[in-house]
Amino acid sequence: NTRLQVEHPITECITGVDLVHQMIRSAYGHPLKLTQDDIGIRGWAFESRVYAEDPFKNFGMPSIGRLHKYEEPKGIAGVRCDSGIEEGSEISMYYDPMICKLTCYGATRDDAIAT
Repeated sequence: NTRLQVEHPITECITGVDLVHQMIRSAYGHPLKLTQDDIGIRGWAFESRVYAEDPFKNFGMPSIGRLHKYEEPKGIAGVRCDSGIEEGSEISMYYDPMICKLTCYGATRDDAIAT
């Protein structure tokens, strides 16, 4: 499968494999350095998606406008935040209103939940 799955942060967190890096290497014609036997599963991970949706429209439409306040979690062990937005960005009606994917991971399911 040549597509990067939207849940790839989960896989990266529990395997330690940078899938984007591996896909770029493959696109350049480099052989894979890993076999399936080289990849283990270590721990648990959960992904949450943060959206700018309008609750007064049954969460079906973006809550458009300028994002006046936005702080990503930084420097927290077991937390990964993937976004393409920052404070002051514009939320448009022409794009998906997802602001970020927040992934929490840990050695056990309880650790990942507690993160």
